[in-house]
Amino acid sequence: MRVTIVVGLVTIFLVFCGYVVEGRDLWEEDLILETELKTINKPAVKTIETEYGEMYDCVDVYKQPSLDHPLLKDHVVQMRPSAALQKTLKASRMSYLSSVDHNPIKIGLEEGCPLGTVPIRRTTKGDLIRAKSSFTKHHFNDLAVDAGGDGYEYAGIVTKTGSGKVYHGAAARLGVYNPRAENEQLSAAVIMVLAGPLGKRGGIRTGWMVNPLLYGDSRTRFFTSWTQENNGSTSGCYDLTCPGFIQTSRIIPLGAPFSNFSRIGGVQYDASMLISRDPGSGDWWLMIMDEFKPIGYWPKTLFEGLSRHADAALWAGLVYSGSSDSPPMGSGVYQGGSFDHTCYMAQVIVGKPGQPAFNRPDDDEVVVQQSRCYHAGDNSYVEDAYWLYRFLFGGPGGSLESCK
Repeated sequence: MRVTIVVGLVTIFLVFCGYVVEGRDLWEEDLILETELKTINKPAVKTIETEYGEMYDCVDVYKQPSLDHPLLKDHVVQMRPSAALQKTLKASRMSYLSSVDHNPIKIGLEEGCPLGTVPIRRTTKGDLIRAKSSFTKHHFNDLAVDAGGDGYEYAGIVTKTGSGKVYHGAAARLGVYNPRAENEQLSAAVIMVLAGPLGKRGGIRTGWMVNPLLYGDSRTRFFTSWTQENNGSTSGCYDLTCPGFIQTSRIIPLGAPFSNFSRIGGVQYDASMLISRDPGSGDWWLMIMDEFKPIGYWPKTLFEGLSRHADAALWAGLVYSGSSDSPPMGSGVYQGGSFDHTCYMAQVIVGKPGQPAFNRPDDDEVVVQQSRCYHAGDNSYVEDAYWLYRFLFGGPGGSLESCK
């Protein structure tokens, strides 16, 4: 009886102090975290420390964490896209030519990992806790501009859904800024493909993001995320904080910070990013197109609808706030027609089944979405090899009252 009373009092104390999580006590939760960390932090052939003090473990490409996913038990790693996708991408390759002062941005490890290995950011328990918290709050999966109601807002362009429209990819050249975001906020520029109805929807996203909760700092970082909804639960994560994405690049790790970014009225830095379904394997590849660099891919077995195609594509600035005050988006200003003051996306293209190359979206195929403090506009096609189809997005953010 005495033991029972003591145990009961301890349990009440732990619950009162917040140490029981979803029916699990503190020790059980800690054990789960330690197990997940062992999955993520594989034995390294070499470890690289960056100028920012981040540690990247060079892991055997065939022993990387994502291969521990139950759905990837027998998966054969593809080191490059199929010949069919490579042909399409070469026909779609984006130009560096510009009539103004722009610079493709530099990202990644200077030397890279040894051949046969890939860089995996070393994850601490604190990193994993933050990643779980951020993913729970931030797995944006809705095209409604006020999808929010949950703290989300975006401004950009999105393809019209319905009428049997399907897509095999999306890409753009993203202006890169470093907007201010507090602990319960994020600010990002996103390319996204989606498939399936809400409740069964799958999504893939890439772009740049400032997210202190996820990364523990306010740097602008190259990010990815994937989601698959199923009966009220959502699988997926940011970057490589869970098994799923297969890394193939030995130079550019997911979550890496950009070394430089644009200044309002100054030199503009940008990065060209692409998500594309491989017609050979059905997997979804991620590319940095400036130097035609495949980063890796999401196997089709992770998804339901996306295992076949995407129903919609989105290019936008995206913010989240846990309070009534929202962070700046893009450069933090919106000046129509000013591409050196307002953040932009250029060379916006989509891939469609049966087409030999990615092409710009038709004007009647996309709609402009705006919300509260944030705007998008100047979406148009121009006869300039650098710009092609482009648009502006952004805004200062602020309180509900200041945005009215």
